Amino acid sequence: MTSFEKTHFKIVGMYCSTCKPIVENQLKNIKGIKKIDINYMTDSVVVEFDPSLITKQEIKERLEKSGYKFVRVPR
Repeated sequence: MTSFEKTHFKIVGMYCSTCKPIVENQLKNIKGIKKIDINYMTDSVVVEFDPSLITKQEIKERLEKSGYKFVRVPR
């Protein structure tokens, strides 16, 4: 049975809903990503993932390819 984890990030510099797909596309179709929840109103991204297939650091690096800065929020 696969055990999924969640990781939370604060987005620096995303101010509108048109930016959401830019960020989302960085993780779309990536093996190990189950769910992506992006909320520009709260400057947050929550990613549900399989830690045996992708790490939190790899998720952060993928997100930053969108041109925004992401700060991991411990939870």
